[in-house]
Parts: sequence; structure tokens; C-alpha cells
Amino acid sequence: MKTQTKEMRVEEGRTKLTVLHNGEDLTFIHPYFGPGSYAEVGNLVEGPEDKRTGLHKPTLAQTASLVNTAFNSDDRYSQEIKELMKKGWLWGFTGVLYVPKEGAYFEDNPKVKDGKPYLERSDLIKKLEKKDPSVRFTPFGFKLGEMTPKELRKNQFIIGLAGEEGADKLAEVAGKHRLNPVVYGFDSVQNIETRVSALYSSRYADRLNVGGYGHGDRIGFAFGYAPKNSP
Repeated sequence: MKTQTKEMRVEEGRTKLTVLHNGEDLTFIHPYFGPGSYAEVGNLVEGPEDKRTGLHKPTLAQTASLVNTAFNSDDRYSQEIKELMKKGWLWGFTGVLYVPKEGAYFEDNPKVKDGKPYLERSDLIKKLEKKDPSVRFTPFGFKLGEMTPKELRKNQFIIGLAGEEGADKLAEVAGKHRLNPVVYGFDSVQNIETRVSALYSSRYADRLNVGGYGHGDRIGFAFGYAPKNSP
């Protein structure tokens, strides 16, 4: 495992923004994509089928690593990331499926249909049974709304969205704001609901907002990341 560092490492040319994620290098490529909806920005990141960019859409956990590093760095790219989060949502491509009387299912980089994640409970359950790390489940009973950064770190909904490391990183980012963070989602539903995930840092109320309730039709941005050993 690599030694942890808070600073972003920047290489210009094809500008690479390298951060640590789960103990390994994760390299995002500048410039960002957007503004646009969840589906629009996702399509821009990957590019059309006949002209792929070679980039991947980041999960919410990966986006949390990028944001955490930005909030611990002073370079112009980190400042840009913080400003983007005040202009609109920073998309995390982790879909959420809320199921009545059960809870929330999460899938990293799910299929997209009609502009939002396409998630099927039966398919997610099969993946959970196979211990597919891209799929997670959290039963209802988790806290939503305003909470302390410490509560955010232990929140099972946040851990489902971004993993334990992601929850730690988001809690640290939340602590760098004046007000307590707010988590958006559903703590119960009458019908199956599919939603997207994203991060936002309000310009007027200095707090981190973690969204797991949007349809993906708002204005947002994303940085694509390069696969390992990519030039």
C-alpha cells in the first residue's frame, strides 16, 4: 500500500490529477466534462461509440477521493474542483435503488436508460450473492438530513454509497465547511425509486451536501479517470 499523502500530484500536457484511492493511484484527466445532466455528462466522459475517449466514469467513492484531495490541496486544479461544486453537482456514477420495506441498493456504473441509472432488484441480489464489490445494500433505518461530520462518517447510507474509505473522506471534507453536512435520500418509499448520487458544496450555505435522491436532470460536472497504465 502506498504512503498516504494529502497533496494532489499534477502532470500537465495531458493534464493528470492523481489522487490516492483505496491505497492506489487514481488518475483523473483535466479538463472536466459538463455542465450537463447525469446522462449527458456520462456520455461526454466516455465519448460516442465510434470515438471513445478511453476514460471511465467515476463512482461516488472515486469522486470522494478526488474531492477530499482537492480540499487538502492549494493548486489551481483543486480550487477549480471546489468552485465546480458550488456551481452544480459533481456527479458520482453510483446508482441507488430504493425498495419498499427493504432499503437502498447501490451499484457502481450501472446501465443508463431514459437518462438515469437502470437498476433491477433481482439482478442486484444475484450480484450481492456472488459478492460483487460493485453492488451493496443498506436496510432502512439510516439517518438522513443534517448531521455532524462524525455522524456522516458512520452513516450506513453513506458507507453504502461510497464505502468506508469514502465515508471517512467525505466526513473530512464536511469538516472543512462552516455548517454541518446534509445527506439527501429516502428513509422509506411506497414504490421502487431509482436515483443518482452526487456531491455539492453550497455557495450560500457553507456545507457539504451528499445527494442520493436526484433524478439526474440537474446541472452537474464530472472528471473522467484513466485506466491503469494509460499513457
